[in-house]
Amino acid sequence: MTAVHILRMSEIFTHILLTSVIIVFIVTGYGMTNYQLLEALTGGTVSKLISFQIHSNLILPFIVLLVLHIVFPIIKKMRNR
Repeated sequence: MTAVHILRMSEIFTHILLTSVIIVFIVTGYGMTNYQLLEALTGGTVSKLISFQIHSNLILPFIVLLVLHIVFPIIKKMRNR
């Protein structure tokens, strides 16, 4: 595997993870405000408290993935010069 291939695979993996984190972040945020619907949809598995805990713990992974998402294009531009 070349460095370019590893960089591209890391970029794709980062995009997939960032998208997943954003979706969970939105769902848990909605679950905090409208917890009755989320509890009904999940069969009581995801309560208001669990939504709040997940939502609060996603801030750091979101920031790290967002920074990586921004850094990858910068690295690609620097390599092309």
